[in-house]
Amino acid sequence: MPSEHRSPLTRRRFVQGAVLALAAGAAGGLVSGCTAFDEFFTGKRVLADDTGRDVTIPTPSALSNVYFTSGLAQVFCFTMAPDLLAGTAISFTNEQLELLPVGTGDLAFMGSLSQGSVIDKDMLRYQNVQLIFSISGTDLTDVNVADALALQEQTGIPVFLIDGSFDRIGDTYRLLGNALGRPERAEELAAYCERIYRDVTQAVSGVPKSQRVRYYFAEGPEGLQTEPNASQHSLAFQVAGGANVAADAPLSLGRNDMADVTVEQVAEWDPEVIVAWDWQSRGGADQLIRASSAWQDVSAVKNGRVYAMPHVPFPFCDRPPGVNRFLGIQWLANLFYPGYYDVDMVEVVRDFCSTCYWRDISRAQAERILGMEG
Repeated sequence: MPSEHRSPLTRRRFVQGAVLALAAGAAGGLVSGCTAFDEFFTGKRVLADDTGRDVTIPTPSALSNVYFTSGLAQVFCFTMAPDLLAGTAISFTNEQLELLPVGTGDLAFMGSLSQGSVIDKDMLRYQNVQLIFSISGTDLTDVNVADALALQEQTGIPVFLIDGSFDRIGDTYRLLGNALGRPERAEELAAYCERIYRDVTQAVSGVPKSQRVRYYFAEGPEGLQTEPNASQHSLAFQVAGGANVAADAPLSLGRNDMADVTVEQVAEWDPEVIVAWDWQSRGGADQLIRASSAWQDVSAVKNGRVYAMPHVPFPFCDRPPGVNRFLGIQWLANLFYPGYYDVDMVEVVRDFCSTCYWRDISRAQAERILGMEG
């Protein structure tokens, strides 16, 4: 969204700014007073990101347009401040848009740096993007840093890096809220997600190792790609206490996630539960797995325990591996261990959509999201 028109610096605003700066100086000393004075007149401030870099970013009052390097970072920013989004890195379906605030579909698609994609740098300039966020799903890597520095150099727009790892979700939101100038909203989301993480991990910690559910995560159109434990896309399953039958499967050549497997390997592993991409919207294999004779001897198929991962407005467990996973770990924990994590998932979905996605939904809508209709 283009930046709003801002009024010129008048004598009245000059005096107001000087008073604010002097007040800050009196309260916190000359240095802090000078800093407040400088920030008022430049509209900029310095904030350290999660790599320790001091990044010069717009002050909250001057910030109106932000972007992101990935869909993962977009979901984080969307939950914080949808009014500041200058565009989208996600091509939304009509099904997703029905569960997102009005106006989301009007955002211009500007690309991302995920999986070899590119960001439209001309669009960044046209939309007057002032700040770009790069948020990871695990520890920040050298690649994250190199990509951010390159994008910043190419565009002249500051790129702010944040570690979005599962176990530091509170820190993630608090730093993001600081950068956006939305500390109250950040604290609300930090506390909410920290409580979810604590409740789920405490609940599943009581499951004896011998009773851990052996699962297979079926990806791709035939269900023959999966996520070993070395992949960040398996983290929601691990947090929810699942035992990955493909935990040690070698990653596919040239990838840092996903392993290629065969039906014979899956049959030998014999998982109790299979979670798959759904066929209807993601081109997944849930229906194929249930119907194909090649899968019929697998315990999960024989016992009717093949589930399509809910995917709207964002997939529950991964892709993007962002805050949406905090809904996913609740779904998985309840699916794997209903006796340990006994919750009403319909109400869980409603609460999560209201708290994180800015949308109040009915029980019927939540049931459709969970695939409970019919």
